[in-house]
Amino acid sequence: MKRIASIILLLTLAACARTPTEWTRADTSEAQRMADEKECGAIAYRQALDESTASHNLYPPYTGTGFGWGPPWHSVRSPSYFERGPREYEFRDYCMRQRGYVLTPVRPAG
Repeated sequence: MKRIASIILLLTLAACARTPTEWTRADTSEAQRMADEKECGAIAYRQALDESTASHNLYPPYTGTGFGWGPPWHSVRSPSYFERGPREYEFRDYCMRQRGYVLTPVRPAG
């Protein structure tokens, strides 16, 4: 039993291990990169919010949460509200790549 628990723990930790990355572009200063990240983040947030609220006509806090109005046998579902975070990431990724940036692994210090 301890062996199974150890294997599960090891697999869980391995699944959580992720190489940190950062956006890079050869001709760009750190200040410019940070400004581009901030601008792309704002654009992505607005785009994802607009997309998620435009896909349904109910009052937003009650849609996509499972606590909305609907027939007695189920609650109202709005997948767009559940997908807003991933869509925001996709928009941010697209914006940065269109500006010529590439995600590269961060070199460990030392």
